[in-house]
Amino acid sequence: MAAVTPTSSLASAGYSLRHKDRVAMHPSYQQSRTTGVALWYHKEVDYAHDGHTTGTRRALLAGLAITLAVVVAEAVTGILAGSIALFSDAGHAFADSAGLILAAGAVTLGQRAPDVRRTYGYARFEVLALPVHALLLTAIAVYVVVESIMRLRSPADVDVAPVLAVALLGLAANLVIMRLLHTHSHENINARAARLEAMADALGSVAVVVSTVIIALGGWRGFDAVAGLSIAVFILPRAWTLFRQAGEILLEGAPAGIDPAEIVAAGSAVEGVIAMHDVHVWSIAPSFPALSAHVELQDVACTEHILTDLAAMYRRRFGIGHVTLQPETPALHEAIRCCMSPDSSLLADTDAHRHQIAGRPR
Repeated sequence: MAAVTPTSSLASAGYSLRHKDRVAMHPSYQQSRTTGVALWYHKEVDYAHDGHTTGTRRALLAGLAITLAVVVAEAVTGILAGSIALFSDAGHAFADSAGLILAAGAVTLGQRAPDVRRTYGYARFEVLALPVHALLLTAIAVYVVVESIMRLRSPADVDVAPVLAVALLGLAANLVIMRLLHTHSHENINARAARLEAMADALGSVAVVVSTVIIALGGWRGFDAVAGLSIAVFILPRAWTLFRQAGEILLEGAPAGIDPAEIVAAGSAVEGVIAMHDVHVWSIAPSFPALSAHVELQDVACTEHILTDLAAMYRRRFGIGHVTLQPETPALHEAIRCCMSPDSSLLADTDAHRHQIAGRPR
């Protein structure tokens, strides 16, 4: 088959490739010069690009320094002033600091270049850090619950002045951290987790402030323990959320916001495509979605142009830059029997196609 460049005329084949798509694909588009099996189309900017990652790491380290200072201040004051709520908030902040350490380490390790054994690089360090973080949060929550219940049975005296001052300091510190991580939380799952923790920790500081004011006004001393329990209520659901997010990625589920059925429908609507089979969409890492599929074509002479249209469409419409497409003729599709693979079924019509292929003699 004679190679046809992406910028050549497609009028004779009856296909159109808009100018902006052709420009967007240069030089990322790797032209197949033979009847190659797959076309790889990558983002113009690599997942581990230095700009976003360096900024994220700096924000995480700044947040870590602030959080550690809050941990020391709240722990010491909580012990000396007799406030389980403030001490619990210190434990929560300590878990946050541990999470920030894990997040910063994951981002740093994730920058390492791919090698022979790890062809996708180290991007999943970002995911592996999440279960460890969630376990730390769970342990802190259990401690807070047990200690608060004990304090409810026997409320202790609380020195309200230092507790109130440090709680307000912790609130201000968490608002600063949330601001530092605001932009980066859209690009990095650990930065997003750290920002959510800072938000919950700020609410914990608010709980400490409220309980301390109530006690200062002559209210029940047990409100300090109630505030400690309220902090645990914020911790446990977030721990479960982190576990679930990591599990979805490690199980290679479809990325959030991407519907596999829409992937198939959009690809099948591209001119020249008969059907799409063995479609898989997953995440290498939270910001690294990927797609692979077999594409059954009407005319193999237009392979490059159809696959180029598909890759551009998936990048533009779904934000998937890592696309691997295997072109097939109907005869080749039946010969390799890809629909008989146990992981090939995605939709009901694909199942029907599998049964149709299975019923034909080889």
